[in-house]
Amino acid sequence: MANKYLRKQHIAVATTAHTLYTVPAANTAILNSLRVTNANSSDATVTVITYPLGGSIGYHLLRDNFLPVNATLDVFSGVPCVLEATDGLEVESSESGVVFHLSYLEVDRN
Repeated sequence: MANKYLRKQHIAVATTAHTLYTVPAANTAILNSLRVTNANSSDATVTVITYPLGGSIGYHLLRDNFLPVNATLDVFSGVPCVLEATDGLEVESSESGVVFHLSYLEVDRN
């Protein structure tokens, strides 16, 4: 069983949902931090959704959250979020230029 500390980044394209991360098969992921920074010149709203087992029914972790210009927030507020194999994490912003930075631990259960 191997543990890997990883990160992913994404710069939003306005109103386009993006799958930031999908947990590989036979793995568990502990999401430590999802920092969102509004680097745009306009206020934005951000949404973060999980999709268990890669399904089509999503569960909001954050929905239409207001994020002023130059502001940063941590979606998990210091409380880790656990995802299981094939779970997906999707992010979306109302404005381009919003930066999403995910830090996580991936645990291989093989």
